[in-house]
Amino acid sequence: MKGVPMAPTQRHNSTIKRLPVFEDDRELQKFLEMNFTDSLKQMIKVVVKTMVKVEMESFRSEFHEKLSFNGTYGRNLTSTWGRIDDVPIPRFRERVPELSLKATGVFEEEKEKFEQLIAQMHILGISQRKIAEIAKVALKSPLSKNQVGFIHRELAEKEEFQINRQPLGDQFEYLLIDGIWEKTKGYGWEDNKSVLLCALGIKPDGSRKILGFTLARREDTDSCLALLKGIKERGLTGKNLKLAICDDAPGIKAAVAQIYPAVPLQLCIVHKIRNVLRVTSHKHKAALAADLKTIFASQSKEEALTTAKAVVKKWYLVQETAMNSLKYNLEYCFTYFQFERHLWSSLRTTNVMEREFREVRRRMKGFDSIFQSQESGERYANTILTYLNNHYPLTGHTH
Repeated sequence: MKGVPMAPTQRHNSTIKRLPVFEDDRELQKFLEMNFTDSLKQMIKVVVKTMVKVEMESFRSEFHEKLSFNGTYGRNLTSTWGRIDDVPIPRFRERVPELSLKATGVFEEEKEKFEQLIAQMHILGISQRKIAEIAKVALKSPLSKNQVGFIHRELAEKEEFQINRQPLGDQFEYLLIDGIWEKTKGYGWEDNKSVLLCALGIKPDGSRKILGFTLARREDTDSCLALLKGIKERGLTGKNLKLAICDDAPGIKAAVAQIYPAVPLQLCIVHKIRNVLRVTSHKHKAALAADLKTIFASQSKEEALTTAKAVVKKWYLVQETAMNSLKYNLEYCFTYFQFERHLWSSLRTTNVMEREFREVRRRMKGFDSIFQSQESGERYANTILTYLNNHYPLTGHTH
């Protein structure tokens, strides 16, 4: 999204919050430390607890199979970002005097390296590669594949890292809903295909966040309703929403209308053009594409409607199906005319999500057809989307 959506009443020359330009990695690290202190402390808590538990599980399986866990005790640790209180450390019910935990000792021996890796996990997402890297530095020995998988699962399932459980507020002005298809295994569906439906919110200052997601069989109304209901229940009531932007999927439109009935709807013009050209004969695609662009180059809704009628009249006899596709819900493609002109290019597409989906596709590609359950797919989707959310503060915006 080239521009940051602003309210229709805001002026083009309003004050813009700009992020600093980093001269080197040291400046970037300083910025991250200042802005992510609390979440990094929480991340350290979770990682230390999980790695201690894995270490204890390994000890129990090798030497004392009859040992059993008995809750946790709190331990205070000192980090670069200040004291971390009550880090929950698992404990055995039975006394084991010969057990010396390496994971906690790292704060005395390799604190700096450990904390840098924790920061990277927070910024880059909770990946198994990073977990293995932390274990190698912290425990002085590599973890097995099963142990790494266990740590990944434990971290990904923590509530504080679950996008669909995080509380939201009403500070978002724009809501984008879109989905991408992935071929996955273990869902019980014949073609092994699922759609990752995502909702993204944009605040007045241009900052954005993926608010929720769901892996579904199709973009149907029930799946979209479940996604949006969850978002609303977590705090986004919609009182400040100025626009919802989505493609022409009937399920998404119906869900938005039901959950946020007072919010205007904008259909993505890129999706509209693609849908029209998809049913256009090859020899006419280039010429019709050029005519479609003239519609959305219009300077007013009235001009756009007039141009659209002329395009339909010109092509109807030779491309009837394509023209019926163009006319379907076309009025919802022109909602952006209600806003200031400099916002039009930003508000009439879901392009901001398309760019983020490229990263989702890249990272999901390595796992295609190997998810053994829906829970596994959702866990990795949550990790990838957490990665994207953590990258948004580093993305500059221009009105």
